[in-house]
Amino acid sequence: MRFGKTLYFYALLMKAIFQEWKKSSRTAFALLSESWRLYRTNNAQIFMQWVMARCLIPNYRRKVKIKLGRPSPTIFRKFHEEIKADAAWISTAAIQSRQKPKYLIIRDGAMGDVLMLTPVVRALHARHGGDIAIDIATQAKAVFDNNPFVRAVVSPKALKHGVHTYDVVIELNDAYERSPDTHPVNAYGKLVLGVGDFDKSLDLHPTPEDIRLIDSVVAEIGGPYVVVHHFRHEWPNREIAPAVWGGLLSGLAQQKRFKVIYVGVDRDYAEILSDDFQDHRGKYSIQQLSLLIANSEGFLGGDSGPSHIAATTNAPMCIFYTCAHHEARMPLRSVGRFLPLKPDLDCYGCLTHSPIPRPGYFCSRGDNACVRAFDIPAITNRVLSFFEQK
Repeated sequence: MRFGKTLYFYALLMKAIFQEWKKSSRTAFALLSESWRLYRTNNAQIFMQWVMARCLIPNYRRKVKIKLGRPSPTIFRKFHEEIKADAAWISTAAIQSRQKPKYLIIRDGAMGDVLMLTPVVRALHARHGGDIAIDIATQAKAVFDNNPFVRAVVSPKALKHGVHTYDVVIELNDAYERSPDTHPVNAYGKLVLGVGDFDKSLDLHPTPEDIRLIDSVVAEIGGPYVVVHHFRHEWPNREIAPAVWGGLLSGLAQQKRFKVIYVGVDRDYAEILSDDFQDHRGKYSIQQLSLLIANSEGFLGGDSGPSHIAATTNAPMCIFYTCAHHEARMPLRSVGRFLPLKPDLDCYGCLTHSPIPRPGYFCSRGDNACVRAFDIPAITNRVLSFFEQK
């Protein structure tokens, strides 16, 4: 019998048997006996499925990732006099800071995923009346630049040797991925706050220098404009078909009421169709981009990071959605108009309907039809009418 990745599956099996042995030799022998029975069936697929279900999933990440620890109060009792004598130099502010409850919230992932954490951090800070120290472990550090509710942002790599100085550690990695039909803000809020009733608008905190820069950019643009993120995505069911974007951009080029300002990164698209189209890709921080969108007639893009930056403003938003349903990604702000652009398919939002977490690419049909299943003239008219509203 030939098994793919034989060594890998045997290692999983041996690890599971060892884990069972530490608890009970009887259950370890039972697991070994069951594995031998399935091995003798000569059916590789059944054997590998059993190893995955019986050995991998129950034992995945059983080792504690975050190690918490602090000196016992006994040490302070035993060395009270020495500590008291040496602590005269400590300021009152430092003592008060040490007495604040210390939270560490962990969220890796894309910038948009991290940005949707900001309302939860703000609500947690408010719940404690500001008497709390909140640190964030993330790779998207720029999200929390100048954030008044966060004490520090640390790299997730700094956690590999354990964490010893926090009262509460909350890991939000895969929090909304495990609940695909739940909006990320609500998924975070349930784990951090325990309730769903809080202000769910996203926020960024630009500096005075950011404001002056964007004021000068707006003056240079010299008239009304719409911010467009014609995004490129590595998932084939996230990047809207060229024909759809082509018809929509042609419609924007024919109108003369506002200019079109492309944003995003260098790998995104920026087709200049007239003198009223300008390429501003890669020019701004996320705080500056938020200001640019806030001063615009609206934002047009897809389910990606810049759309969540747009959600920090009150600007009108037109957003394409495909494999992710708009109800699980839309802005939850209390003001600002919003128009979801949805494909005409029964399987729309297949990630949301999936019974298991699918953090990577997935198409239920296998043909990525959702990126092109749009009535192009109808979509163009809807978008133009949307931006013309006041």
